[in-house]
Amino acid sequence: MSESLDLLDDIGLVLSVFVLFFISYFHLRDLNDDRTWDRKMGASLVIWLLLYFILRRLQELVPATGIDDPNVANWVVEASAYGSSLNFYYIHLFLMLLVPIPFLRKGWQITALGVIVLLFSYIDRTALATDADPHYNSLLLPAFLMLAGLVCFSVGLRFLLFPPSLEDDSEEALAMRRSGYFALGTIAVVMDNMVFRSIGFLAGTANAWWTFPTVNFSGASAGYNYAVITLVEMTFILGVFSIIMIGFGIGAIYHLIKAYRKEHPVSLATVFSGYILFIWLLIFFRHFAYVSEYATWTMWESPVDENAAIISALSDGFTFHLIYPTIALLHAVKFGLITIETERDKKILRIVALGVMVAITAVFTTLLEIIIPVPDILLAVACGLVLATGWERYLIDALEPDEEMKTISWAWPGDERKMMIGVNLMIGVPFVIKLLAGVIW
Repeated sequence: MSESLDLLDDIGLVLSVFVLFFISYFHLRDLNDDRTWDRKMGASLVIWLLLYFILRRLQELVPATGIDDPNVANWVVEASAYGSSLNFYYIHLFLMLLVPIPFLRKGWQITALGVIVLLFSYIDRTALATDADPHYNSLLLPAFLMLAGLVCFSVGLRFLLFPPSLEDDSEEALAMRRSGYFALGTIAVVMDNMVFRSIGFLAGTANAWWTFPTVNFSGASAGYNYAVITLVEMTFILGVFSIIMIGFGIGAIYHLIKAYRKEHPVSLATVFSGYILFIWLLIFFRHFAYVSEYATWTMWESPVDENAAIISALSDGFTFHLIYPTIALLHAVKFGLITIETERDKKILRIVALGVMVAITAVFTTLLEIIIPVPDILLAVACGLVLATGWERYLIDALEPDEEMKTISWAWPGDERKMMIGVNLMIGVPFVIKLLAGVIW
């Protein structure tokens, strides 16, 4: 089984690299074209997100790509840790607050966001240091990220419940569809495996309250006040995860019923609704496995037994290795972040679509092999059927941008060039620091 899980990691990594090269080629090729700032910025953020996932997976699969020298100076380790933290939070915050809904409308707001993340990162890390006094679990950055998630959630849920009709081609309707689609996709791609603690939070079980990174060890080491601080932050973080998942679960059922009655259009929102309900099935199954002791995980959410490893592969592995890179491709093409116009561009897209379909098939057959031992030839047969029956055409059709994706954009009141450079530097500098630290040491 461990070989199958390793294969799942390899498939996800290859798919992410494949999608990264595709998006990077079209984005960098047209860097000076007439795309609006939000499309260029969106493409950059998707590229940074893929780079973050790829580097993270490489450092897990190949420890030599991270810091593996036990004698390396402490400041190097700290710089690498800060770089990883800043890179993660900048990417996710800008994805939620800058492109789908331009909540950040001024240059000073972007600067303020950068300073807040830097300050919260310093507080969180110094509070967790072994020589910290007091030593407590400061969760300012995760709480801040969840606060931003509520903004994106509100836009996505509103669109899911009250979408404008397809016949409505007013600017307001087009803008709402564009923001709604992008918000739903962004929520799907920034989901953490903590969504699987939603039931545990409501039930008060240990798989939510006593697993990292939200475990409250503050009481014994720092006293009552710091224990309360951590508890409030934990409650907010886990509560927001639960509210978002419950809200989207109800919204998904409502949308599917309306779509069945032909009162809502069948669209990306329908696909998102199906995905959310699938995630809810995994949430219930994973929670049941924990409380029934069918499977066991450590406090760090690492599987202890074979059942836990299978469930983690079905939940964390499925979303990380298949959903994230696929949604990244969807963002780039569907929302017009990159331009595909010529026949040559369409041929390249078809090759990428074929690669994605093969990867989807490989992930599902690998998961099936983990549950039910099947011969390896099944993968070759399944991939052959996918290629022979032309399923990639359905994926290409689904990626075709709608009218609002091509025409609607947000005006930036300041210097767009400075904004683009500033945001990319804020994300890129921490990434380079983390990368160099791993390569050198």
